Amino acid sequence: MSVDIGRDTVLALCAVGWADGKMDPAEAASIRDAAKQLGLSAEDLSAVEGAIAQRMGLELVETLRMSRLTRLFTYAVGTLVASVDGAIGPEEQATLALLGDRLGLSQVARDRAQNVAHAARQAGTELDLLKLRSRLSAGLSQIGNE
Repeated sequence: MSVDIGRDTVLALCAVGWADGKMDPAEAASIRDAAKQLGLSAEDLSAVEGAIAQRMGLELVETLRMSRLTRLFTYAVGTLVASVDGAIGPEEQATLALLGDRLGLSQVARDRAQNVAHAARQAGTELDLLKLRSRLSAGLSQIGNE
């Protein structure tokens, strides 16, 4: 099973980026670049641009059709977006909790995904979704269905 990064993963990252009430310019640039690298359709790119420009909620993110690895990846990278300023605040914690719920992840799976993301951050991986997909896939595939 592979990690399929599409529109909904990127929209989820936008929602996490907005959790504290503002989209950090570095977050916006990284998300925008990733969306372009992914080869999203013009319609999907437009949706991502809208989500970068104006606060959106997780209710607009379709999670039901995501594979298990894609759901784990989305949550793991969401934790990286939330901590881009060095700390995860209460608003970001609440958004990550809601994201984990919408993705159907147990607390064990969330903790393990966050640990994999933290290890990637410690290794100096930037917020580049294509590089992160490669780096995180192996670690995330080891997470069971707890």
